[in-house]
Amino acid sequence: MSAIEKQEIQIHPRRGGLFGRERPRIETLCLLFLSLVGAAFVLRYAQAVIVPFILALLFFYALDPIVCWLCRRGIPRVVSSVLLILILLGTGASSIYMLGGQASAMVDRLPEAVKKVRTTMDSVRRAPGGAVAKVQQVAGELERTASNAGSKPVNGVTRVQIEEPLFRASDYLWSGSLGLLWFIGQTLTIIFLVFFLLASGDLYKRKLIEVVGPRLSRRRLTLQILDDIDHQIGRFLLIQAMTSTFIGLALGISLWLLGVNQAAMWGVTAGILNTIPYFGTIIVTSGLALASFLQFGRLEMVLAVAGVTLFVTSIDGLLLTPLLAGRFSRMNNLAVFISLLFWGWLWGPLGALLAVPIMMVMKSICDHIEALQPIGHLLGEGK
Repeated sequence: MSAIEKQEIQIHPRRGGLFGRERPRIETLCLLFLSLVGAAFVLRYAQAVIVPFILALLFFYALDPIVCWLCRRGIPRVVSSVLLILILLGTGASSIYMLGGQASAMVDRLPEAVKKVRTTMDSVRRAPGGAVAKVQQVAGELERTASNAGSKPVNGVTRVQIEEPLFRASDYLWSGSLGLLWFIGQTLTIIFLVFFLLASGDLYKRKLIEVVGPRLSRRRLTLQILDDIDHQIGRFLLIQAMTSTFIGLALGISLWLLGVNQAAMWGVTAGILNTIPYFGTIIVTSGLALASFLQFGRLEMVLAVAGVTLFVTSIDGLLLTPLLAGRFSRMNNLAVFISLLFWGWLWGPLGALLAVPIMMVMKSICDHIEALQPIGHLLGEGK
């Protein structure tokens, strides 16, 4: 081979020279990026189908041990599934009925709360010499100038502006009815999915193992991944149930001792929002600070309620959850936070609620597949 041919091989990447592998790598990255973008859009527009299925899977993992225990006692699996679902529905309906009075009282106080907030804001804005008052004065001058300019007739014709009503009761009732129907439909879908999953038992596992192929190594790997997911999700749900119960009881009793209205309602809300890392604590603390300001009107009570809320949630985050979870199921805090942002943007509040279980499933899969183990290492907590 001559020197000129060698130089051409090094210059032209298509002939597989020095840079011959660069173009395929770039094309692979571009295809991977486009695939991820396409998957995100599919997940976003298929939310009505995917989210109920994931929620049903979580309920299945939580209830399947109880159904198996009932089956060992001689009760058929279908009967055990129906009985357990009816007990849960009855318990949920009873809880809603018991807390309905406090929720109704909270809703009845909303007009008074809005009026109090408006009065406080008006007093701040009307404070003499304040920056807010100056900015408001400038904005008023600009608005008057624009109004005077727009009211002048052009070619002898006066401009007429038609203002739409700020509130239409029919639109509100229509949107509210659609939202209620959507919620009922999603709830029924989840209930039926949970029933069919509980009634089928481990049928889907056996079918999935059969689908992966006849090779024993693939079947063994699939079984290991499924067992790890079962273990991780089961442990996660148990920890979430224990920590949410602790936060609900501790915060409810603390608020009752401080004299906060609807203490039980706030305790249940804090226990539910505890399933959303970081943001749940922020929402509960902000809501309780506003509620205490509206009830007491004193800064020291606002600080006391907010401090108690942060103290109870800090006990859970710094002591209780790490002690129960152990290091095997803990993930990188940055990865969890990014997952909350992504799934929250994708599916809203339900996405933030499901972010951690989805990350745990992804980490279990990556840990058992050699090509994806670096991703599992990035998602896990460093030693």
